[in-house]
Amino acid sequence: MTGGAGKQGPITAAIPALRLSDRSGKTNVHPIVKLDYLVRMLAVPVTVVTVLATRGGNVPKALLGILLFYGLAWPHLAYLVARTSKDSKAAELRNLLADCFVLGGFCGVTGFNPMVSIAFLCCINAANLSLGGIPFAARGLFFAMLGAGAAVLWLGFHLTLETNPFTNFLASLSIAIFMSVFGYLSHVQTRRLLGARQEVLEQKLMIEEQKDAVEAASRVAEEERRSAEEAREAAEAANKAKSAFLANMSHELRTPLNAIIGYGELLQEEATDAGHDDMIPDLQKICGAGKHLLRLINSVLDLSKIEAGKMDLFIETFEIEDLVDEVASTAEPLVAKNGNRFELRLAPGLGQLKGDVTKLKQVLLNLIGNSGKFTENGTISLDVTREIDYEGSWITFRVADTGIGMKPEQVSKLFQAFTQADAATTRKYGGTGLGLVLSRRFAQMMGGTITVKSEFGRGTEFAVRLPSDVANEEGDATSIHRIDSKSLIQAAEKLRVEAERKKAEGASRA
Repeated sequence: MTGGAGKQGPITAAIPALRLSDRSGKTNVHPIVKLDYLVRMLAVPVTVVTVLATRGGNVPKALLGILLFYGLAWPHLAYLVARTSKDSKAAELRNLLADCFVLGGFCGVTGFNPMVSIAFLCCINAANLSLGGIPFAARGLFFAMLGAGAAVLWLGFHLTLETNPFTNFLASLSIAIFMSVFGYLSHVQTRRLLGARQEVLEQKLMIEEQKDAVEAASRVAEEERRSAEEAREAAEAANKAKSAFLANMSHELRTPLNAIIGYGELLQEEATDAGHDDMIPDLQKICGAGKHLLRLINSVLDLSKIEAGKMDLFIETFEIEDLVDEVASTAEPLVAKNGNRFELRLAPGLGQLKGDVTKLKQVLLNLIGNSGKFTENGTISLDVTREIDYEGSWITFRVADTGIGMKPEQVSKLFQAFTQADAATTRKYGGTGLGLVLSRRFAQMMGGTITVKSEFGRGTEFAVRLPSDVANEEGDATSIHRIDSKSLIQAAEKLRVEAERKKAEGASRA
């Protein structure tokens, strides 16, 4: 006898948030559908018996059929219609209005018996008020009036003011059943509402706690970011200050060193002229130590200039073979010092290279000298080749040795300033660890790279790969180079000639 849901009832306002599943497992059925079904199952049979008791034996067959249908089939039909509808709440609302129409008709059928009519209308109106509020209750009373009018038109108007005790008992029982069942189910829905509200509050508290935690973590992250930024700026400032200091000190140290070397060479000449041969070795050691120290100071100065962004390139075009011959003549004494043999291999048609010849020469001498220092009675080779790819023309200088080699963890430290492979290497072979660092920086300034491959106990190979035409003349390590179209054409022609030669050789053998 109840159902539907409006917009203003206290229970209805809470129920839409509680989408419970019915026995079929359908989760979009509104909760009032199940509630009304249970109320109908208990209250509708009592309503039918009350009508029969009020009419006594005067029950037309058509009315009897209506009563049987309403008592036996209507609760199940109403539930099925609401459950299978797309909008179960709206469907149950229509079912409730149908209940209002039928109960209004039963009031007319029973002769508007006061006790029976009050029981029917009070129950249905209470349901309308609770679930739909005053507007929906007014609609329900209107449909009840329509039902009463239909009964009057069908059976005529008559009043039945007296009722027997059994009828009064049934009417009272109908009110009691409705109020008890509806009140209990409303209590269940209220408990569910309170539980859902408590769960929402707990989730809200959890969200607020998580929000506070996220904000705290964000503040910590922001503080760490600012600290890291300040540390980076301080490090950059310290690095610039260090570079400026090294540059200034290098200049200040080179002046007296040049004087020491000059006076040492002058004393060496005078000792030779005076015949003091026993003093010459000591004077040579003085000059040698001074020159070695000057080279170290020059390396520190070069590194400081690079870090300060003050190192420039002097770009010129030169013949690669001339450069390599000069490097080989200078490097042979360095290689022969430990009983090593020097091998030079040049690919045909190397042509010219546009770059900083002085810095390239320094790079190659650093690599060859490094190999000579870590190789004894072995072989050191310099291979020069030209390569062409989609980026342009490249010149590759490979310096390989058969020395002590390196382990992977030693290779990872190669290009760190003032660092050598390990402490034992530093003690045995000496050095500051700047040669390879400068070599890589110079190569990067000319738009190239230096790579290394090494096997412990077997030797090491350094590969310097430079563009044949350096386009950026400001010494930027991100410089690019132009494609050498002439070299591309020459290389393609050489490949064609070589392919024809191999084809001819294969045909002659056949």
